[in-house]
Amino acid sequence: MSVSSRPTPTPLTCMVGIQYGEADGVPLYLDLLYPYPLPDKPLPTVVEIPLSAWNEAHRGWAMSPSGNPLLAAHGFATVSASVRLSQQAPFPAQIHDARAIIRWLRANAHHYSIDPERIGVRGSSASGHLASLLGLIADLPLLEGSSGSPGYSSRVQAVMTICAPSDFLLPGGEMLNDVPLPHPVTQLFGGTVQDRKELMRLASPLTYVISDAPPFLIVHGTHDETVPFEQGQRLYQALQAVGADANFVPIQDAYHNLREDPSLPWEGEVWSTMGQMGLHFFQQHLCR
Repeated sequence: MSVSSRPTPTPLTCMVGIQYGEADGVPLYLDLLYPYPLPDKPLPTVVEIPLSAWNEAHRGWAMSPSGNPLLAAHGFATVSASVRLSQQAPFPAQIHDARAIIRWLRANAHHYSIDPERIGVRGSSASGHLASLLGLIADLPLLEGSSGSPGYSSRVQAVMTICAPSDFLLPGGEMLNDVPLPHPVTQLFGGTVQDRKELMRLASPLTYVISDAPPFLIVHGTHDETVPFEQGQRLYQALQAVGADANFVPIQDAYHNLREDPSLPWEGEVWSTMGQMGLHFFQQHLCR
């Protein structure tokens, strides 16, 4: 007889397949994960839009041990939501849907134990790009969209990003100038920098940096081979320059997966550390 040394998983409350909106005939869904038993009070909430290269997604990706389960076990409501992929609709469809997620949470806060005044977002790579945009465009009518729950705010109160693009026109994005479709960025915009410069500017979080931005935690690998390190660094510097609350964590010698080898899976000690770092960040800014 052998005895497992693995810890017993914390029981959690899960609700899956909830429709939050619709766009161009595409129904949009989210999953909710809470503590168990579900407390009889509104909870601080963290949203993730699991997304890879804007053209692949699975809400289950947020269920890694250092992801939503960790936050839910520590008293958060967590959301894993889908948006339209770039092959379904080009930008700005993705941010239209992302803003609808936040509006839906506020519209339905009472029914789902959500505190509408304490909503954070997090994400890595393409998901982090949308998280940054959500943090910076606040309630600007621009890029609002009509994917659902009109009349509610899409403002968020804290943002964590990992290896996320911040400006599609920065040096480092220039390598995409002559890359034909279906490169992830050119697929997202339906063309190259020369063809879609204004749309890329609108999609760039750096365009919207403001002094009253919510607190940002920005993480980036110094050897990122996919999204240049300077993308995270420049966003941090821009937020600092206007007096916003921002922290920057460079991961030395790390690639896009935050590992020392870009072929390794997105897991391991560094991702456990990211989970704990995110937990502390959201506790600090959403649980006060």
